[in-house]
Amino acid sequence: MKMEITVKKISKRSLFKILFIGFSLSLFVFFFMCGIASFFGAETVKWEETPVTGISGLLTALAMWPVFSFSLALFIWCIVAFGLWMYSLAKPLNLVFKEKVESN
Repeated sequence: MKMEITVKKISKRSLFKILFIGFSLSLFVFFFMCGIASFFGAETVKWEETPVTGISGLLTALAMWPVFSFSLALFIWCIVAFGLWMYSLAKPLNLVFKEKVESN
């Protein structure tokens, strides 16, 4: 079942939430793979230009993950929020949802 909603603007908080969830989940896979490679001796994780390997490489990669996710989401959010604001001056935004979640 599809549902379409026409809105004037999307809230900045909702936009950031969507971007942060999308970036953090996808970047987790990347950072985890880099951490696993570092655990086995690959120089995939660096701290201050020094390669970190072993268990500390894995932990460093996992510690870097939320920082990079938040920073990238914040940067993209600023650009997208401005673009959507400009778009909202011209016409409304149509959002299409594929399935509706039932509330209890």
